[in-house]
Amino acid sequence: MKRAALAALGLMGVLASCNVTVTGPTAQPVTITQLNSYTSDYYYETVENGQTKRNYVICNDRQTRLYLDVSWSGPLSQLGARFTTTRNGSTSSKEVSTNVFGANTSGRDTFTYTIGAGALPLSARSGGPTLAAQKLAAQAIVVTPSTMGNVAVDIWGYNPDGLKSRELQAPGTIPIVASCA
Repeated sequence: MKRAALAALGLMGVLASCNVTVTGPTAQPVTITQLNSYTSDYYYETVENGQTKRNYVICNDRQTRLYLDVSWSGPLSQLGARFTTTRNGSTSSKEVSTNVFGANTSGRDTFTYTIGAGALPLSARSGGPTLAAQKLAAQAIVVTPSTMGNVAVDIWGYNPDGLKSRELQAPGTIPIVASCA
């Protein structure tokens, strides 16, 4: 028993002489502060209180790009999104992320995600940040007024160390319509 105690004391002495330094993440955390807009390639117009309003839609009969204008603080190196489709009380989700990119501290950019034709069931892929000022010119369409479901989005970011921010839910949804002509 004495030998075991002496051996343990000796091992503790050897380990104590090791110089080990533990460090944590080096980059600041990123915080997604706002989803400024959530739009698509296609819309129809309505007039409410004398004002023309664009109503963005996802077209089930063709590929549709969704544009997420995102604001954040801290270094953003990747953006993740969860698109959740609701149809007749049932939901399904699809998560996609951009590729990792160099830490962006500009604080605002537009990210593009593509919803494939036949949006139900939902399929999505990301196009990454635009990293350039870009005016979005949605196409005016005539919508066949058959709403098949709605798509909500939650977004989050990652800093250069891979630390995930809290999730932010977009206000509202974009409807999926059967056909855009």
